[in-house]
Amino acid sequence: MKKLLLILLCLPLLFSSCLNNSQQNKSQVSITDAVFSFNVTSKNPALTSKSGQDVSLNEMTTINVKSGDKILFKTFNFTLDNKVDDALNFYIDNGTLMCNTPTKLSVMSMPPNGDGINTFIAGDSFEVSGMTLIKVNSMNFVISDFKTID
Repeated sequence: MKKLLLILLCLPLLFSSCLNNSQQNKSQVSITDAVFSFNVTSKNPALTSKSGQDVSLNEMTTINVKSGDKILFKTFNFTLDNKVDDALNFYIDNGTLMCNTPTKLSVMSMPPNGDGINTFIAGDSFEVSGMTLIKVNSMNFVISDFKTID
């Protein structure tokens, strides 16, 4: 009986130890300077006039931006580690995906996390983490699916 009681008392300690170790490993994960890519998704106006939550996935267009790319998408150039004038220039800085903006824009995390909308002006740089909504000149772009390419 004492052995069973001792085992039951030790289980929470072992479980919390495993959880803390797992959380430490997750916080140490960052983007390396390896070849990297992300997706940019936006509504395809040729397929729908709907807006917001009424737009379905098959009414959206997605591009994949890889390290070194310059891709024209809905009148904006998207780059990754390839700075170009008047483009949304994404780059990796100390393991964090950053964006340098060529114009005034607003940014919000998706789904919304309660921080609201952040506004940036030309020349500003901001961190992109998780799924991020960027609104530029009434066009919405969702940045997502960050991945290292083998």
